[in-house]
Amino acid sequence: MNRRLLFIFLSCLLAASALRVQAQYVTVAPRVDDVNDEDVSIRRVELTSEYTIIYMTHISPVGSGSTSRRRSPLLDENSSTISFVPSSRLYVNQGERSYKFIRAENIPTTSRRIVESGERVDFVAYFERIDPGYTVFDLFECKDRLSEICFNFWGVHIINPKKQVYAKRNPTKPVPPRVQPKTQTKPQSAPPVVTKPVPEQPAETTTPEAVAISGLTRDAKTRKLIGATLTYQLLSGAETDASSVADSTQSGDLTGAYTIPVDMLGRYVVTASKQGYLSQTDTLNASSRSVARDFDLVPITAGTKVTLKNIYFNAQRFELKAESYPELDRLVTLMQSNPTMNIRLEGHTDIVGEFDANVELSRNRVNEVKKYLVSKGISAGRIDTVGYGPSRAINTNRTLKERPENRRVEMVITKV
Repeated sequence: MNRRLLFIFLSCLLAASALRVQAQYVTVAPRVDDVNDEDVSIRRVELTSEYTIIYMTHISPVGSGSTSRRRSPLLDENSSTISFVPSSRLYVNQGERSYKFIRAENIPTTSRRIVESGERVDFVAYFERIDPGYTVFDLFECKDRLSEICFNFWGVHIINPKKQVYAKRNPTKPVPPRVQPKTQTKPQSAPPVVTKPVPEQPAETTTPEAVAISGLTRDAKTRKLIGATLTYQLLSGAETDASSVADSTQSGDLTGAYTIPVDMLGRYVVTASKQGYLSQTDTLNASSRSVARDFDLVPITAGTKVTLKNIYFNAQRFELKAESYPELDRLVTLMQSNPTMNIRLEGHTDIVGEFDANVELSRNRVNEVKKYLVSKGISAGRIDTVGYGPSRAINTNRTLKERPENRRVEMVITKV
């Protein structure tokens, strides 16, 4: 009898597991632009029909010399505590929309869990489902206070294409049978009347609108239309297997117009380039509809300043992330194509932390960028560096939306 009950219990457990909703999209080890607490990381993000599920790992620092992320004065120096704040939210498109926290697994939300030095804790947080089409989100758990450092992430990149909407085909209209008119009685000499059948017309159908990326290329200073090379590559999407290769097209010399046909829906990286101009790169989401994007190219002249948009570092660290290499390789190509051009790299941070430490951090970051360029064959004498820390902010630096804009590396052309 006990064995029978055990069998029934296991059968119910397996049935419940089978009913679990399957993930629609999965992003393993997503790229994260910045993280508040270096002891926590995101291993995986799953999107189901109902939830955004975030798998995270917290590893407590080893040894008493390590800085605990959530120190409690009641614990010894080798212990700390963790929890997950239930008021946390996911934000997309700089706060355009937010998504509520639902529940967590293997981490408390109303109390605190003790973790020992070097201990690893894997936990899961469930949020409302992010709407299709949003491929980057911020996780804001709480605001730091005293010795507590929150599990906040900025710029988490995921696979989440828009739903494909196709035009409905018109159903074939039924054609009523043609009724033959009754043959009237005629003299025997008159031949019978024969009615020819009318051929049926095929039903009209509509096809889905073709998706494309299109726009104009112009001189940023004169606004004159110019011809340029548009290089594009599929980054992510439901139809990609991560093996897509780059392709290119040209915009018209007189019209400046270009069109990139989208054969596979998803996120594309597009770079516009022309001799004598700084190239410009953007990531465009062509998941369900055509995208319009104009590129205003900046001519290479002394004094020109641009922000290198795709340079990534870990929080409070200066080592370059591998995601920075494509942008820096484009800068290498630019300097190779313009062998007399010299530049100055300027580093900037937000206001979080001590002023002097931020100045040193910004200086170390631009020196790391310079080191990479030199490793690719660019003469060190052509590159100057300076770190300004938080002293040259481009906004008020008050909100989570503004601070990432101040963490930047700028390039100034000092000689052509």
